[in-house]
Amino acid sequence: MSEGADIPTGQVPVPAEARLLLVYGGTFDPPHRAHVELPSLARDAIKADWLLYVPAGEGGAPLRGETPGFSARERLEMLRAALRGRSRVSISTIEIDRPAQEGPCYTVDTVRKLRAALPAHTAMRLLIGADQAAQFHRWREARTLIELAEPVVMLRAPVETWEKLAGAMRSTGGFWSDSELQQWGGRTIELPLMDISATRVRELLVRGQDGAAELRKLVPEPVVDFIRNRRR
Repeated sequence: MSEGADIPTGQVPVPAEARLLLVYGGTFDPPHRAHVELPSLARDAIKADWLLYVPAGEGGAPLRGETPGFSARERLEMLRAALRGRSRVSISTIEIDRPAQEGPCYTVDTVRKLRAALPAHTAMRLLIGADQAAQFHRWREARTLIELAEPVVMLRAPVETWEKLAGAMRSTGGFWSDSELQQWGGRTIELPLMDISATRVRELLVRGQDGAAELRKLVPEPVVDFIRNRRR
C-alpha cells in the first residue's frame, strides 16, 4: 500500500478491522464531483466502515464497450487528486495492475479477488447507478455477483425513481422474478441528484478556455489542474 495524494492506494488497501466495505468501480475518465461526493454519502447511508474505489484498467468497462480517453495511470492519478483529504476511502489498483493479455476484466472477477484477499469478517456491498442496475442482468454472473457483494443502487437520471428502475428491470424478458425485484427495491438509496456526465466533461476539455468556467463547476480543481498541466 502506498500513500499518494493522502489516499491509500494498492491492490486491497482496506483496514483489517473494517466490517463493511462499499466498493465503487468505474473508468473515472475523468473523475468528476459526482464520483467524489455521492459515494461517500452512500457509504454513510449504509453505515459502511470504508469506501474502496476500483478504477478500470486500460480496456475500460467491457459492458460499456468504450475505451477510456485517458490512460489507466492518468485516471488513477486524477482520482487520487480528486479524493485528496477524504477520510475512510482508498483506491484499489487490482484492475489497473491486471495484465492486458488476460482479456476483459469483469466485475465478478474483481470482487472474487477482493473477497479472497479480505478478512472473513469484512462484508462487501457494490455501489452502482440505477442505469447500471437496469442492465444488471447483462453483467457476467449477475446472481453470483449479488451473493458476493450485494448492490447498493444510486437513483440517478435517466432512471431517477424506483418506479422507472422497476419498469426497466421488468422489461428484461423475465430475467428477474417478482421476489428478486422486491429485493432490488430494498437496495436503492436516496441521494442528491447530480446530473454530471463524463462525456460532458470531456467536451468541455476539448473547448479549452471556452469551457473552463463550467468545467470547474463539474470537476474538482486538482483534477482540472492535473489535466491542464499534462496538456501543456
